[in-house]
Parts: sequence; C-alpha cells; structure tokens
Amino acid sequence: MLGELVYDRRINQSQLGRETGIPQATISRYLNGTTKSLKFDTLKSLADYFSVTMEQIVRSDQPKTFSNSP
Repeated sequence: MLGELVYDRRINQSQLGRETGIPQATISRYLNGTTKSLKFDTLKSLADYFSVTMEQIVRSDQPKTFSNSP
C-alpha cells in the first residue's frame, strides 16, 4: 500500500523522507521488502502524511491467490 500512496502522490522516496523526517533508506528498505515492519513512530508519521490509517500503510500489496482445487 505504501508504494501505491507514494505513486499516487507522485513523490519519490527522498521527497517523502524530507517531508516526514523518515530516512530515505528506511523507506527504501520497506518498499523493497528488506524490512518487513516499521516502528510505531515511523508508521504514524507515514499515516499522518498520507491521511490514512496505520493499518492501510502496512496492508500487503500482494494480490491474493486462490486454489482451483475442490
């Protein structure tokens, strides 16, 4: 979800970092999957910046797959 928000806002990781005070490296690691979780303060800053809930930030971007077996 964070990737979508960044894309929709048409900003890059550096801009997001400057505007939120979150290191660009932290944003990059989260977006590329190296880091699976964020500290509460980081998550809160991102949610506030994008005017969404913290849950929306951490919601997976992965599409759900379904089995065809009965």
